[in-house]
Amino acid sequence: MPTDVIPELASLPSAGTDDAVTEASAPRRAAERWSAFAAVALAAFYLVSSLHISAHRLLWIDEVLTAMTTRLPGCAAIWRAFARGADGLPPTYFMLLRPFDALFRHSDFGLRVPSALAMTAGMLLIFDCARRLSNGLHGLIALSVLTCSFLPYYGHEARSYALYFMLAALALWIWSYDTKDSWPAAVAFGAVLLLALGMHYYAVLCLVPYAALELANWKPGRLPSRKLVAGTIGVLAAIAMLWTPIQAGRRLYPANYLARPSLEVLRTTFADLFPDSLLLLAILMLWIAWMARQRDGSSLPAMQPAERLGWFFFLIPIAGYLLAQLAHAFQLRYVICALPGIAVAFACWVWRHFQRAAYVSAGVLLVLAGWGAAKQASALRHPESGYYSPLRDINATEAVWLSEGKRYFAVSNPSRYLEALYYSPHPDRYVYFFLDYKGQHEMRTLGLYYPMHFWQLDDLRQHAPEAALILPTSHIVGAVRQAGMQVEMRTSGAVDFDYLH
Repeated sequence: MPTDVIPELASLPSAGTDDAVTEASAPRRAAERWSAFAAVALAAFYLVSSLHISAHRLLWIDEVLTAMTTRLPGCAAIWRAFARGADGLPPTYFMLLRPFDALFRHSDFGLRVPSALAMTAGMLLIFDCARRLSNGLHGLIALSVLTCSFLPYYGHEARSYALYFMLAALALWIWSYDTKDSWPAAVAFGAVLLLALGMHYYAVLCLVPYAALELANWKPGRLPSRKLVAGTIGVLAAIAMLWTPIQAGRRLYPANYLARPSLEVLRTTFADLFPDSLLLLAILMLWIAWMARQRDGSSLPAMQPAERLGWFFFLIPIAGYLLAQLAHAFQLRYVICALPGIAVAFACWVWRHFQRAAYVSAGVLLVLAGWGAAKQASALRHPESGYYSPLRDINATEAVWLSEGKRYFAVSNPSRYLEALYYSPHPDRYVYFFLDYKGQHEMRTLGLYYPMHFWQLDDLRQHAPEAALILPTSHIVGAVRQAGMQVEMRTSGAVDFDYLH
């Protein structure tokens, strides 16, 4: 097959005879076996490191919400809570977590295990997908592309994004594996998308690249493929089953929500899919320029349908931005389903250009795999990097407040309040202080199932001598003073707090 070649490769034996094919097949099979072994080893490194990070990192606010929701009395209680808008994720994810939470005795670690397993499985699916379309070396490149994305972070977070990614990878694997558009593969594809929507509502975006590919190939009179029809049915069935929590969850995201969609957010999303992409791309281009030589005048092989499909995954952030105009929420992690196709497309692109210049591809692999492994090793050394919470300092300061006669610790930040409620040895002493009911829907819903205390200005004034106001903002302090209370500002370590008189 014509491709870029380097003069030294021109003397390679032709594959035009049976003897040449036989001689070449043995080392090729050995290379494929070694690439599979390397893929398993690389995936195992990310699995083990993610589990280690999971065991040495406190839950952050979204994960605290996961823990509190998963540990409701039963699946029926979870459904009722989500029918009232308890969280923006589907309730089915939290139901899935319950066996893991029970198996690991309600530990933080157990809540994160499914994410580590799902990330690893998704990586191996993408390796196999790219391997079948090219070869084992380029399958490893596809896997390594994932390690340089924002994916590894979600391998040790107790939220649904790694499972969402895995199901998107499985859908791509099914689509590319079945070239005859059979009904069994179509049913499997639809079932996977139904499950994906059960992990995250934005999984509806998984349909976008497949629809784009069929639209690009459409001719008058041609019907949609069986897999696309089945996938659409799966998505619609999931929406129908989850319609009540979907509608309730929309109340969590008003038009002025923190993560509201904007063109600026969309612009940064493409850069943040692969945080170091410009640097890595510069290094790869320098490597290719250094190693590649003049072509032999032949044209490149045609782009495979699977590679073309993979590039269409870049449409997902754009479609997510448009969808967010209705949902009022747009975050990078919502489009994690774009990663599988992009990784496969890049690996197939490298293969098309350098399939006979293996050391060019090997250099690409070393750069990507090395960079991803270095970032994961850094996270392994510093498990709590990337998210700061003053929780440890707050817990250490509780003794000061208690020794000075303070019975109530009023927290105005909902994230800090829920984290303290979850980790503090004195959760009954914490109260959530707010000025008005605006934006309190989620907190009130959780309060139906967990013992929480809610204070407004009148409650704070009544208990002022025995209350400490924890991490107050200037807005809160101003409102307290305007209500007639005197504020004594104090600091202990990294925690600012106020005593009231």
